[in-house]
Amino acid sequence: MKRIYILLLCALAGLQANAQSNFYKLSVGAGGGATIGFGDLRKQVISPAVYGSGDFYFTPYISLGVEGQMGRIKGGDTTTSYANYSNKYKAGILQAKVSAGAFMNHTYRHTTFKKLVRGIYVGTGIGLLRNNITDRYPEVNRNPRIDQGKRASWDAFLPLNAGINYGISEKNGYERLVINANFQGNFTFGEGMDGFDQNPLFVRNTHRDIYTFTSIGIKYKFGPVGYFKR
Repeated sequence: MKRIYILLLCALAGLQANAQSNFYKLSVGAGGGATIGFGDLRKQVISPAVYGSGDFYFTPYISLGVEGQMGRIKGGDTTTSYANYSNKYKAGILQAKVSAGAFMNHTYRHTTFKKLVRGIYVGTGIGLLRNNITDRYPEVNRNPRIDQGKRASWDAFLPLNAGINYGISEKNGYERLVINANFQGNFTFGEGMDGFDQNPLFVRNTHRDIYTFTSIGIKYKFGPVGYFKR
């Protein structure tokens, strides 16, 4: 009878060990990519930008973090009758992300494909955009149908993220480095991004300014260890 009890205890201990995993609760990251602005001008221009981030993980698959961006958002074409702009922008974002792994069964054998699937995520939050219009054509507004905005302004915006994280595990099984690819659509609540408040001469102004940021980066995880029951 004692042997049976011992075997049962060992089996329960094994189940408990298989039912949880350890993870670092903090991460910092950086990367770069390209922006595309969708404002009052017809033509979009791909421009460079970089970011830095910091995240806190409630579980390996649910996080809350901050992100800072800086770069260019450009549009238009001076070689035609259209206007153009160049925005040397900065942005700060508070956002939450949830990965597919939060809703999956983790008792199966790990494979690279399943690890990739678990890392697919979506997220949203709130952001603040600092606009700095360094170039704008026409420089002087001589057309009453064009309403030029301020060269420097602030806009709040709604970020929507979709991307994938792929963690590289250490010998102890903890993920230390994470490779990240992310697409972010940012919907502003203002008209300062392109330097034109109203511009019916080019595109009817029926929506707020939008810019996208497609990026690739790397994250470094560290700090206190959390325990996740799978």
